Amino acid sequence: MIEDILAKAGSGALLERQDALRLLEVATGSAEYYALLGAANAYARTAFRGRGVIFAQIGIDAQACGVNCKFCSLAADARRGQPACIKTLEETVELARELAASGIEDLFLMTTAEFPQEKFLAYGRAVRAVLPPQMRLVANVGDFGPAYAAALKEAGFTGVYHIHRLREGTDTNARPQARIRTMDVVRGAGLELYYCVEPIGPEHTHQELVDEMLRIRDYPVGVMAVMKRIAVPGTPLGSQGEISAAQLAKICAVTTLTARPPRAMCVHEPDELCLMAGANQIYAECGVNPRDNSLETRLNRGFSTEQARALLQKTEWEV
Repeated sequence: MIEDILAKAGSGALLERQDALRLLEVATGSAEYYALLGAANAYARTAFRGRGVIFAQIGIDAQACGVNCKFCSLAADARRGQPACIKTLEETVELARELAASGIEDLFLMTTAEFPQEKFLAYGRAVRAVLPPQMRLVANVGDFGPAYAAALKEAGFTGVYHIHRLREGTDTNARPQARIRTMDVVRGAGLELYYCVEPIGPEHTHQELVDEMLRIRDYPVGVMAVMKRIAVPGTPLGSQGEISAAQLAKICAVTTLTARPPRAMCVHEPDELCLMAGANQIYAECGVNPRDNSLETRLNRGFSTEQARALLQKTEWEV
């Protein structure tokens, strides 16, 4: 039975590795399953004061990325023979202005690892200039060192989305040590680190998931997330299938109780079940999307701000 673990989480005590592993073993649809989801929901409603949160992300470039993640629509293997498609600075600024006016809280700019770093700083400065002063601006880019972290701060970025992905170095060409070193650089620069357990597929073990849930204890992380792997056609892992919505909700609940994020808990792909299992944050997305073959994800997989708000309200999060 898991009552003792849930009581421990409810008391505010940190869960240990064996606690998280035991919770992940809970059978979907069992009484324990719904107790787990309920405990995570109760934590989230209290910790986040009943507030739902909308972030937004602009995907700037679709070009063959040498990191070549086996799950990504922008990987070199997936985009072989396709021309590059890159948003202009002016297009990006106009999208940022539109999103900022729509009621989001944090804005992310995402590029492949091929996008020039200096050019990205120029995009960041131009976007920062049209955002409200209190709005956070977050970089989602490839690995970098201390000098570039300082340059990101100077350009107006407040945070960085950077993670050690599941099976990093096996399903990607990235070096795990480089990913972790960049996270250390983000921390050292005083930038906010955003983290996620991703991209979760049917083959990933409970041990792998818990490794990433616990990794953030070495960093100050205010916003945590979980993301299922989307079976994107044309990617090497596209034929491997996806986890169910019920499995994602369980992982979301365990991550919420284990990581205990103080500001927000995000989920991809968002649905009502996860928003009753600890998640309170959704992304509106435009431009390119690693989980989508469309060059404009708003026309396909990506949510608009209005769709994100409606989904949060359906699950009684105040937006």
